[in-house]
Amino acid sequence: MAKIWRLALTAVIAALTLVACVSSRRVAVGLSPDMEIHYTIYPSIEFDAAAVTDDEATQIKKAGVDGYFSPDNPLRKRLNPFTAYFGEEATAPRTLYARSALWRTWQNKKPTKMVFIADLPHSPNMPEDDPRLFFLDIKKRFLTPGAVYIEIEPDKIVRVYTKPKDPRSNSSKKSKAGAGEPPGSG
Repeated sequence: MAKIWRLALTAVIAALTLVACVSSRRVAVGLSPDMEIHYTIYPSIEFDAAAVTDDEATQIKKAGVDGYFSPDNPLRKRLNPFTAYFGEEATAPRTLYARSALWRTWQNKKPTKMVFIADLPHSPNMPEDDPRLFFLDIKKRFLTPGAVYIEIEPDKIVRVYTKPKDPRSNSSKKSKAGAGEPPGSG
């Protein structure tokens, strides 16, 4: 009997951990200041984030970034992603908060991963493992200690460990200046 209670308690704790992991955190995404340097402007970029099952992750990988962002893609519609739009007039970071209805919708399908995908231009030297597509494992508590920060670079998306800032703000430009040099002194 004690063994059954221990198993039941373990199952409850595991379920609560998954629910807490997915529902009590936030995801923030922003543009790298390198975007303007690389493109001379901030290009129009669509970015999606969604909690997905293993099967959905396989389907996304099979479709690829270009296929995923194709018009009227039923997979993209079915995922019900958090979508952020960036461009010359929209450089501020976007945040998906824990209280969003999307988290509750995603929880219902018992997701195993978070997918982050950006509609960046396809590079001719793109590696087989497309850097415009990024997965994090929910089971490994990827959101600990409370947020995931994603930065969109000219040819990839990466996880960063500080909250993204608007690359047009003065504080972002200062942080990219050389060590000990004020911005614009080079």
